[in-house]
Formats: sequence, C-alpha cells, structure tokens
Amino acid sequence: MIFILIGFLIGIITYTYSPYLFSLLIQINYLVLRGNYTALVTSIFVTNSFTDFIFNFFSMGVIYYLFGSKAGKYEYLVFVISGVVGNILTLAFFSPFVASAGASGGIFGILSFYIADDMLEFNRIDRNGIILLIIVFVLSDIIPNVNYVAHIGGILAGVLLAITRRRLLSIFRENRNI
Repeated sequence: MIFILIGFLIGIITYTYSPYLFSLLIQINYLVLRGNYTALVTSIFVTNSFTDFIFNFFSMGVIYYLFGSKAGKYEYLVFVISGVVGNILTLAFFSPFVASAGASGGIFGILSFYIADDMLEFNRIDRNGIILLIIVFVLSDIIPNVNYVAHIGGILAGVLLAITRRRLLSIFRENRNI
C-alpha cells in the first residue's frame, strides 16, 4: 500500500513539474516499441490518477484483510511479474498510441495468486474466490479508461505463479524427505 501511495505522489509531482519525465515513467506503447523498456516496470508503480490511486490502495487493503501477507516477500515478485505481464499484453493488444499506468495489473495478480494458491493448498475449487475475482474484474472494468487487458494479464500471471509456487514447494518437500 505504501508503494501505491509513493507511486501516486511521484506521478502527481512528475506530471505537474516534468511531463516529459512522467511520459517516460508510464507506458506509452509507441515509446516502449522504440526502446523505453523500463516503462514496462515503472508504469506499474506510477499514476497521476486519484481514482486509480484510491481504488488500488483500497483493493490492497481488502486483499491484506482477506489473505494477510502469507506469501511474504514472494508477493512482491507476484506483483511485479503480474504487472509486467499485463503491460506486455497491453503492448500486444493495444495501439502504439495508448498510454497506461497504475498498479492494477499487479494487484489482480496478487488477488488471483492468493485465490489460486488457496485452491491448490486445500485441493478444492473455491467458488467464492472465483466469484470475488469475477465481481472485482467486472466492477473495475466498467470504469472508463481502465486497462482490462492489464487486468487479464495480471490474473493469468497470478494463477501461473501460484501453480509454480505450489509445484516448487512440492519438489522441495520431496527432496527434503529423500
């Protein structure tokens, strides 16, 4: 949640005092295609939209309330990888003249990671978790100018990272018992 607040403050400051720097921090597909690859990561953390900030900040609070931070530091990796996957899909499916910024792809990655991880841990389908994910996805994507492709990318990455984590934990446990 602190990173979301800091990213919003950086977004407001750079947008106000250095729009050129702001344009390098957010993902503008044309600039990424011309070599500004760092924007695939920086745009996850930076936004100048108060609405985006409030929704992302609140969403992380709800996720922490529901799941705690049981993945520990791995959660940061989930956030960044999910955000980057969402940004790569944005690059692939939107025009070069599209700009995108904000943490929601990473947040959807964390939410889907925890839902999938719980299902894998308890070896059951969690209908409530799936319904929650669908409701959050639909509600967030009815807001104008929301990057639903980044949300889908975050969801896919979060699920894949949960599967990967569970598989690695299983391998580790098996090797430990040898």
